[in-house]
Amino acid sequence: GAVFMWLMTYVGAVFNGITLLILAELLVFSVPIVYEKYKTQIDHYVGIARDQTKSIVEKIQAKLPGIAKKKAE
Repeated sequence: GAVFMWLMTYVGAVFNGITLLILAELLVFSVPIVYEKYKTQIDHYVGIARDQTKSIVEKIQAKLPGIAKKKAE
């Protein structure tokens, strides 16, 4: 949290609030169009990323069984 806030001070120095609102609005309207156009490729790469994340989490839980038990509860 603190690192994120520290990084945001630099983002704030470059962009003011109105610029960030305009960028957010552009993203909100352009992301669905891009997704519709490249749906199969995006879904493919999201699936790969999800599988890799799942395997990493399983490896970490295998090394630290105490955490796996706490998350299960």
